[in-house]
Amino acid sequence: MPSFADQLGLTEIDPNTFISLVNPQRMGNGAPIAYGGCPASLVVHAACRTVKPTFHAYSVLGAFHGPTRIDRKVICRVTRTRDTKTFATRRVIALQTMDDGTERPCMEVMVDFQVEEPAMYEYSAPPSMPGILANDPFDPATTASSEEVLDRLVATGHISEAKAAAYRKMFGLGSDFFELRQCTLGVSGQNLNGLAKQLVTTQDHLPMTEKSSAEWQRAKDPLATEAQNMAALAFLMDGALSFLPLVNDHKMFEDAGACSTLDFALRVMRPAVDMHGWHLRERKTVAAAAGRTFGESRLWDQQGNLVAVETQACILRPLAAKVKANM
Repeated sequence: MPSFADQLGLTEIDPNTFISLVNPQRMGNGAPIAYGGCPASLVVHAACRTVKPTFHAYSVLGAFHGPTRIDRKVICRVTRTRDTKTFATRRVIALQTMDDGTERPCMEVMVDFQVEEPAMYEYSAPPSMPGILANDPFDPATTASSEEVLDRLVATGHISEAKAAAYRKMFGLGSDFFELRQCTLGVSGQNLNGLAKQLVTTQDHLPMTEKSSAEWQRAKDPLATEAQNMAALAFLMDGALSFLPLVNDHKMFEDAGACSTLDFALRVMRPAVDMHGWHLRERKTVAAAAGRTFGESRLWDQQGNLVAVETQACILRPLAAKVKANM
């Protein structure tokens, strides 16, 4: 099993071309395709490797061009589109070499950097769940590890041992790299990302757009550079938004025809993020129409500072009528 630093790591081929140290891995998908946070972390890391240490990433705008295969490495090609005293911009394409020698793009991003400047104002919007930041990540009254939630769901008969084992396999990559504490006031903290989709939650009475899920997370191992920490941030923030409407509506992957991220915008509010420190991530779905959904993740540090926000446009197609008839 590679370390998190290895999973985020790159080898420089030339000053504008990098290749991943290891193959990307899957999570939250049964198909042989990588978790979206894997290529997202690599392109951010590649961009950060091409700027001076005084420049800090504050905006990552990206689009997925297709699935990333897990049987080969990812190449990142960087174009340096702007370099001034205060700002820098990088365009990065992630691609993989196919068996016939052709290259297929997986993702394309624009990453903007800024030299840190004095702040005229400093403020942060709070989480939507009142008082949640005041709770310690290990407060047994408000948090639980995923294993503790799994054990409780099995003990109460809401899921089987086999289903718990399948969940560990599907989402194991995240727990390999991050320590996670579910906020049990949130929807996913009660039904564990829709695993116990039939379970009535304390938020069932709320409209879809007011329901929220949250968890405390930190990288298990310290990361040596700001570039690695930014890559880890991109890895984390990609997760669990595309299927959040299903989680909120007593459904899961098997109830949808297609469910994946199309594009994303990651905004970083503060430089020098330390992903080894505890952060609270809250996720909400904002809108849905025309086969697409739009969701948002917000990330706070323990001091209550909003560190990052990611929004995603996702495809979420209903099951075909033929499939529904056979269920």
